[in-house]
Amino acid sequence: MLIVFLGDSITQGLGVSRSGKTYANLLQKKLQSLSSQPIEIMNFGASAMQVHETRMKYENKLLELQPDIIVFAHGITESIVREHKHYLRFMPKRWRKPGWMDPRPYYSTRRSRRWLEMLESGLRWRVKVSLIKAFGGKPWMRIDDFKLHTTGFILNMLNRNKHTKIIFLAPGDIEEKYFPGSSASMREYRLVLEDIYEDSRSTKRVFMCDSSRHLHQWSDYFKDRFHPNEKGHEKIAEALMETIVQYSLLGHNQVLREVSR
Repeated sequence: MLIVFLGDSITQGLGVSRSGKTYANLLQKKLQSLSSQPIEIMNFGASAMQVHETRMKYENKLLELQPDIIVFAHGITESIVREHKHYLRFMPKRWRKPGWMDPRPYYSTRRSRRWLEMLESGLRWRVKVSLIKAFGGKPWMRIDDFKLHTTGFILNMLNRNKHTKIIFLAPGDIEEKYFPGSSASMREYRLVLEDIYEDSRSTKRVFMCDSSRHLHQWSDYFKDRFHPNEKGHEKIAEALMETIVQYSLLGHNQVLREVSR
C-alpha cells in the first residue's frame, strides 16, 4: 500500500519534520497499527510548492508509481495574498525569497537570538501588511490557473491510474492580522476544490477531508498562525484517518473494515 502526499511547507512538515511528527508520518503509523499489510509513504511536499510545480516534477513519476492513495494538499500557498513583487526590490535581499516577508513560525531557545528573530519577524510582516494595504496584493497563482492545473492533474490520475484514490485535504485557517485578505482568498480556492470534488464524486475515487474542523484556533498552530504545530499535525492525521476509514479506502483489509463499521 503506497500513499503519496503532495503540497507545500505544511505537508513537508515545517517545524515538526525533525521530530518526525508530520501528518504524513503520523498517518502511516496509525494505518500500520490497523493493517496487516505494509503501509509505505512518499512525501513530495516542499516549501512554497504550487500545483503546477508538483505537476512538472512529479506527475509522470506518479503515473509510474501508481499509488493507492494521493493526499492532495494544494490550494494554500496558491491562495495566500502576497505583496506585489516589484516593491520587494527595496527590501533586504534575503527578504525577497518566497514567503520571507511572512512572520516566523517559531523562535530560537537562546534568548539573545530569539529577541533578534522576533524583532526582524515583527518588522518584515508589518512591512508586508503595509505594502498590501497601501498598494494591494494578489495570490501567487490566479484562481483560474489553480482550477485548470488541479482539474488536469486529477483527470490524468483518474484516467491513467486505474485504482488510485485521491483525497483533497482542504486548507486550514490563517491569521488575517499577518496575512491580510488571505482568509477570504483561501475560501475561494477551497470552493474550487469542492467543485472539482463534486464533479468527480461519481468516480467514487475522489474524497474531501476538512482538517480545519479538527484544528483549534490558534493552539494547534505555530506563532505565525499558519503552520500547524505537532498537535495540529496529529489532528490532521486523525482527520485523514477518519476519511480513509469512513470510505473504506483500504476496505480490502479486514481489520479496517471492522473499524469502519
